[in-house]
Amino acid sequence: MPSGPNLYKIKDSISNGIEVLSNKSEDFIEISKLKYKLHFEENNMDNLYRDLGKELYSIFKSNSRIDSSLLDYCNALKKIENRIKNLDKEINKVNKSK
Repeated sequence: MPSGPNLYKIKDSISNGIEVLSNKSEDFIEISKLKYKLHFEENNMDNLYRDLGKELYSIFKSNSRIDSSLLDYCNALKKIENRIKNLDKEINKVNKSK
């Protein structure tokens, strides 16, 4: 039968293991959420690229000059690029804190 001090060591070891597991689970959940947001933003960007291409091709087909009508797409893409960069930074920060 384990003596008192050994029982405390076992209890402390189990507590520490649970704490480490809990922290890793929290990190995993946080990274998963960030990756979901990243995927969402990348899909938004892909959709805008497609719309941009359609607009550009439509202008091209009509032999019109390509003008500032494309600026809204470009500005929206730039905003999404910045959000993607920030999400990548957050994921790296969480990965490095392990």
